[in-house]
Amino acid sequence: MGAVKIPPTTDEELRKAVAAGHRRRAMERRAASVRYDADRDAIEIELTDGAAVRLPRAMVEEFRDVPPADMAAVRVSPAGYGIKLDQHDINISVHGLIGALATAGDMAASLGKLGGAVRSKAKSISARANGAKGGRPRKVGSPHDL
Repeated sequence: MGAVKIPPTTDEELRKAVAAGHRRRAMERRAASVRYDADRDAIEIELTDGAAVRLPRAMVEEFRDVPPADMAAVRVSPAGYGIKLDQHDINISVHGLIGALATAGDMAASLGKLGGAVRSKAKSISARANGAKGGRPRKVGSPHDL
């Protein structure tokens, strides 16, 4: 049996792959920043979609036995997928942490926000068609009806 020859990757394939990676990163929920609030004994995580989460340190099992003085060194992993505390060899997945705490309603709202932010040709055509019909109907009893 002979060796399998794999054709070289073309510049166009590489360009498409890089563009797909950029789109995926723009849509993913990752940590933008993390800090420890000593007054509240809580970890505050700001996400790339603008949402923020504050968790009491006691709710995060990995941090329960860490002295509060050491918590100031908590940081976001380079790609934003994790939270790290190197001196205690702690690495926590942001997706896992948020997923364990978020309710189904929270997740649905987040997905709806992401879906509403998507721009597509079909969505543009639909918006124009609805605008030509007069736009979104007013709610009954709104201040504009007076």
